[in-house]
Amino acid sequence: MTGRRIARSLLPWLVGAAIVVVIVRRVPVTAFRRGLDEGPHIQLALVDAAITLAMLATDSIATWLGLAVVGIRLGLAKLTAFRGATYVVSLLNYAVGQGGLGYLLHRDGVSAIRSASATLFLIGTTFATLLGITTATWAFSPVPSEALWWLLVGGCAAFALYLAIIVVAPAALSERGLLACLFDAKLRGHLLAIAARIPHVLVIVFGHWVAMRAWGIPVPFIAAATTMPAVVIAGVLPISPAGLGTTQVALVYFFSRYAAGATADDRQAAVLAFAIVHFVYCVFGQLLVGLACVPFARKLTPAADAPAP
Repeated sequence: MTGRRIARSLLPWLVGAAIVVVIVRRVPVTAFRRGLDEGPHIQLALVDAAITLAMLATDSIATWLGLAVVGIRLGLAKLTAFRGATYVVSLLNYAVGQGGLGYLLHRDGVSAIRSASATLFLIGTTFATLLGITTATWAFSPVPSEALWWLLVGGCAAFALYLAIIVVAPAALSERGLLACLFDAKLRGHLLAIAARIPHVLVIVFGHWVAMRAWGIPVPFIAAATTMPAVVIAGVLPISPAGLGTTQVALVYFFSRYAAGATADDRQAAVLAFAIVHFVYCVFGQLLVGLACVPFARKLTPAADAPAP
């Protein structure tokens, strides 16, 4: 059983690594190595550290307000410790990180079903914010991908239907404990939670852009505003941990035209070198933040022996 559990934990990393290997094999090795060797590593590491701290701050505030909307009130300092502690398990997957927050809420005295419901609300409003920002930017600029555009339109239509269900609040759904926070928030609560989440999503979106500029890839602001949300969506897909593989593919696909290089393959190699180094530094920064917050989260949760929800 232990072997199976270990295999399950390693499988997403293997999938992500396999995607990266496939990309690396498609670009010139010399150009890729040159990009790794000549890139401004210290500058990128400092930028990524600042982005990680900005993500924690905006994420904590958005989560704090989102929980308040559904009647779960915590001090901002405590919530920041909780949110930071979940950054360790978020390396496995975004949803796993949110589940970690639900566990900490349960340890703090919130019922298991209420914690799970609040977590579902936070995940939904975060994706809705990302969906809205991406759709808005693509609506006023050249569409990078027709297929992705129709995917966004379909997502917006589905979210509109979801909000209509929230307004109607049919008893068959509203009386289910797991969905309680969704209906308790009502339409106004959803809009408030989405508005509170916008700064956090913008930090994630433009964090990639700032990091690319720091590495020496001069991506224009308009191009980043238009396309980078699609990169973030690719990164949160539940395929691999922390967007390994999917984020690198998206960055190479959308932004290789802006990199220096004599050929298209050379430019792809340059962006891939950045994407891998950027990923490593972000993971390392996220791990440090998480490990630093874990002791505070443990100290601030009185019900240390509470079972996981």
